[in-house]
Amino acid sequence: MSAFFSALSFLSILPGPSRRTFDTRMVSHFPVVGLLIGGLLVAVDMIASWLFPPFLRAVVDVAFLAIITGALHLDGLADSADGLFSHRPCEEALAIMKDPRIGVMGAVALVLCLALKVAAVHGLSGPSTWLWLVIAPAFARSTQVIALATMPDARGGAGMGAPLYASSKTLACLVCILPLALPFFFDLRIGVCAVLVFAAVTSLALVYFHRRIGGMTGDTFGALSELVETALLVAGAAFHHASVSSAGFFFGKAVSP
Repeated sequence: MSAFFSALSFLSILPGPSRRTFDTRMVSHFPVVGLLIGGLLVAVDMIASWLFPPFLRAVVDVAFLAIITGALHLDGLADSADGLFSHRPCEEALAIMKDPRIGVMGAVALVLCLALKVAAVHGLSGPSTWLWLVIAPAFARSTQVIALATMPDARGGAGMGAPLYASSKTLACLVCILPLALPFFFDLRIGVCAVLVFAAVTSLALVYFHRRIGGMTGDTFGALSELVETALLVAGAAFHHASVSSAGFFFGKAVSP
């Protein structure tokens, strides 16, 4: 259980025996922590739905996702955007990413990410809403495990996240099957859609990171998590919109004279 609590305290502000330590065994618990965060998000969404109008409910949900992680992944997204989009060589880009100050590209990335999340959650409704809210954080933490298993350390072992590369990749990847399989038990279409979006965003992001800086850093792990989480929420809103639109179209055809 110590590895689980280490993962919990590393990925969230929830209490654990240690704060963001690099226990190499904790990597295999990342997907489980993601599922826990997703479950808490569903609870927050239910309460917010009772108390607030739809747009404010969406803002509350997104604020919860930021608060529960201590904005750790959002910070990684901003730093990554500043470095990766700086049009500087690899070494200079890595140096920019270590600068704690936020630049224009980092600010733009944060605004776009949060705006997309709010709009996506606002567009989510219906009986499948809870499923998208659960799998978005879970898939986002699973993608970190896949990145650890497939990508090199861009800083050559000098970064803060270097000890995580010593973890058992096989066990961690097997645990990822749990959240990835979850939507298939409730809705096959959602499962296919979610996994395809997850695979596409993860693959494209990892290829870009490898070509741009030669691997992963602590910041790009956070950025990858935010990209996948946002993409899954947007996919959920698009899926709901398409379902409602197609149902309305066929219903209209059925009742038309």
